Order: sequence, then C-alpha cells, then structure tokens
Amino acid sequence: MSRHNVRVRARSPHGFIKNVAKRKVDDRPEKLHMFSKVVMEKQALRERYIKLMNDAERAVGRKEAIYLLRDAEIIWQKINS
Repeated sequence: MSRHNVRVRARSPHGFIKNVAKRKVDDRPEKLHMFSKVVMEKQALRERYIKLMNDAERAVGRKEAIYLLRDAEIIWQKINS
C-alpha cells in the first residue's frame, strides 16, 4: 500500500471521528539549502585551487608547479587512506 493513500483516524473537538489525511512534511527547502551549501563550498574550493595554481606557477614555473601539486595530491591521498 502506498503511504500517500493512508488515512489516519482523528478525533475532532466535538467528539466525532473523522478521517484526516496524513500530512507529509515538506523538506524541499531544507534539501535545497543543503544543495546550495555544497555547491557554494565546491565553488570556493575551485577558486582556491585556481589561486594556488597561479601562485605556484608564478613562483616556480608551470611544469614544476604541476609536478608539485601532483605530488602533494598523492601524499594527501596516502595520508587519508
């Protein structure tokens, strides 16, 4: 049986019993907020990554910066595994 078709019996203030549809809580705004928060965090990480790449490239050159960041990523993965 689908949950959407379920009816709950409730007592009215006058003592009569009525069928009252079970109210479904709307959690869409909360999910949208969480989704927006994740998207914003990812965007901030992208911006930080680009800034780091630009700084590293200015400091040691493009190829060396790429090697350094690859090595750092490998080390980070080993630490977190």
